[in-house]
Amino acid sequence: MTEVQTRSIGRLLLTTASAFIVLAGMRAAADMIGPILVALMITIAWSPGSDWLRQRGWRPSVAALTGIVIGIVGIGLFVALVWASLIQLQDKLPEYQPRIAALQDLIRAKLSDLPINTARLFSSDVLQPSSIIRYTLNIIRNLTETAGTLIVLVLLMAFMMLEAMRYPEKLRSALTSSSAAEQFTRFGEHIRSYVVLNSIFGLVAAVLNTILLFVLGVDFAILWGVLSFLLSFVPNIGFMIALVPPALLALIEFGFTRSVIVIGGYTLINFLVDNVVKPRFVGETLDLSPIVVVLSLLFWGWVLGPLGALVAVPLSIAAKSLFESFEESRWIARLMSDSGPNATVDAATEESSATQRATGNG
Repeated sequence: MTEVQTRSIGRLLLTTASAFIVLAGMRAAADMIGPILVALMITIAWSPGSDWLRQRGWRPSVAALTGIVIGIVGIGLFVALVWASLIQLQDKLPEYQPRIAALQDLIRAKLSDLPINTARLFSSDVLQPSSIIRYTLNIIRNLTETAGTLIVLVLLMAFMMLEAMRYPEKLRSALTSSSAAEQFTRFGEHIRSYVVLNSIFGLVAAVLNTILLFVLGVDFAILWGVLSFLLSFVPNIGFMIALVPPALLALIEFGFTRSVIVIGGYTLINFLVDNVVKPRFVGETLDLSPIVVVLSLLFWGWVLGPLGALVAVPLSIAAKSLFESFEESRWIARLMSDSGPNATVDAATEESSATQRATGNG
């Protein structure tokens, strides 16, 4: 084995060990890191609004303060809505129990001709609709408590919004290389574009879902709409998770027909928003392979808990941008990309050429 090969293997082992140590630390500190990343996402989502206000003559500090107030009000309304809905649902659970029992009798009768032990099926608490609703509400309650550390989240958001006013100038002064500054700028634009556009289209889908539930008379339509918006940041499976509570509630309240309408309406709305409307605006903003998206959800959910699923895609975009920045790791970015095999290389080459032209013109 040559000396070069030995050094390469040693470098690989050192990098792998370092990565495992960092990930173990992140998992241990998930309760602290999660709110930091959520605050960062809120700050990024507000950045176009802050820019818009500054372009119209508002002082940067006033624009940042406006974002802080909007963030505080939004978080407060979300927490108030969740807790009010939880209290109302707890009061309504006795009203749902007879309907749940009747539904179980109907299902038991339909399954009586099949070789299925319905006694064991319905004796399991896990498969009872009331238990599923309670489990879903526990998830929502945990999300609320994790958002939690609300004072910390608000303080982080405030400092980040104030710091965001001066960050571009500080970045340019700190990085002597124009190429490095350009890479950081491009990385920031990718994250910002994803967060902002996903917020807009997630809100559109959530509003349409809420209107559908109101029209159908499903209880707690606003709560399920908020849940739909939050889970829009979880690609592929977020929509299916958000669909479960209103579909079950429609089944309990009105029967199979209304529940099927809820499932069909949710599916149609989210299909149109995600596959027809959004691609016209998003374009190649994400440029992540679908399998990378799914694996990132599992991975960051394991590392950071429930909040990890919300920030999984931005973190993967960040990792891909980082890998693109170095020649020796560009092959990893190529594997993560949803484009052709040469897309990442072509983009990097074009960026390098543009940088050289700019340097030459300078």
